[in-house]
Amino acid sequence: MSQKFLFSSIKMPMLKSFDKKKKQTAKYIILDLLASLLAWSLFFIFRRIEIESTFVQNIQLFSPIYNFWKLLVGVPVFWFFMFWLSGYYNKAFHKSRVSEFFQTLTSVFFGSILLFFILLINDPVVSYKYYYLSFIVLFAIYFIVVYTLRYTLTRITTHKIHNRTWGFKTLIIGTGNNAKKIYDQIISEKQSSGFMICGFISDDKYNTIVNKQMILGGLPDLNRIIKEKNIENIIVAIDNDDKNELFRIVNQLYHFNVEISFIPQLYDYLVGGIRLSIIYGTPLVNILENKMPAWQQNTKRLFDIVISVLGLILTSPLLLYLAIRVKLSSKGKVFFRQERIGLQGVPFQIIKFRTMYESKNNGKEHRLTEIDDERVTPIGKIMRKYRLDELPQLCNVLKGEMSLVGPRPEQKYYVDKIVEIAPYYSLVLKVKPGITSWGMVKYGYANTVDKMIERLNYDIIYMENVSILLDIKIIIYTVKTIFSGEGI
Repeated sequence: MSQKFLFSSIKMPMLKSFDKKKKQTAKYIILDLLASLLAWSLFFIFRRIEIESTFVQNIQLFSPIYNFWKLLVGVPVFWFFMFWLSGYYNKAFHKSRVSEFFQTLTSVFFGSILLFFILLINDPVVSYKYYYLSFIVLFAIYFIVVYTLRYTLTRITTHKIHNRTWGFKTLIIGTGNNAKKIYDQIISEKQSSGFMICGFISDDKYNTIVNKQMILGGLPDLNRIIKEKNIENIIVAIDNDDKNELFRIVNQLYHFNVEISFIPQLYDYLVGGIRLSIIYGTPLVNILENKMPAWQQNTKRLFDIVISVLGLILTSPLLLYLAIRVKLSSKGKVFFRQERIGLQGVPFQIIKFRTMYESKNNGKEHRLTEIDDERVTPIGKIMRKYRLDELPQLCNVLKGEMSLVGPRPEQKYYVDKIVEIAPYYSLVLKVKPGITSWGMVKYGYANTVDKMIERLNYDIIYMENVSILLDIKIIIYTVKTIFSGEGI
């Protein structure tokens, strides 16, 4: 089965899980919009009653400069942006109430400061005490209203999950001691953590002690079983702690676009560390979890969009010039498109300026570029030296297929080659690939599989230390590399 056919055949059963998360996220967004409207109305009433009622010799001392009715649209949009930026909508289910409290407190506090300086700072007042009072009341009203509605929805959702009214269809990979232990823990929970066990996936290498009637098949049957059962979660609980075996399983699971959880001891073998997210229920760790905090993930996405838009606008004359030069340099298309493997193993079409003489293989030739490669056109050599051929990838960034910074995406052919030697390659699939990366900065282009693996080590280190600050450093070093002409 080809990779393309595999992906097209496994996306459909995931729609149910995807829709469930989209609906839950939409509920939080709608509640936040309603809360912002209600809070803004209450705050306006407060301003009218408590402040604008102050008169001296029949002269009103306070008169707001903003228009209440016009801001009924602008203010909710502002708060939606603040809440999105905080990362609150990144997780639809299994929200921690403690984290929700502090996340709401923080986002409302900073949002209130911005709103105060945008709308209220220029209001004419008699005393500064009105400024302080306005800010305190603004913050208090928004926090109380927003958190109350959020808490209500989270409590209802959590109650339904704990009482098994709601759940997520789950498979357990393994039929030995670990699998039975996890299964027994899940079904014996007084408060369900949301796993609805549909059955087990066996591997003939290990002993079977679970109920054989619940074994649905083996690893080769995963595609069929996930489709038939509408599986949303997979728990890996095999008895073998061999890293290569674990990564072999992970490499198969990434393509199914489901939540992948491990029992802590196996997860520790894979990545060497565990982050605690909940304190109730069966202890499981999601291997797809990005180590970058939610607010940084959304800030990074915003940064990607802004830089990509500005980059395309500011370099548009250069892009036009390069497009003309490519077209005049040789026969063929201006842009080169090639399938690469992206986030969670999903393929996408990467876009570049064509730097080679067009061949009949149309980008499917599995031959990496070498120094003084005879296939490269004269203008192509210049573009590759200064990495100008990668400017069109800003379109991939805007589409959400790539990020400015992240592990470089490879063709499936080379991914398969890499996985044979370094099965831990699958770890980089939990973040979006990037136009540049720490591996590109430290190592540069890789024209052999062995060099790809060496560069991969830098990308793994990046994954373990990912942050906005590190991304900025990588971008700065990349710009330095571009101006020095150190491309291939």
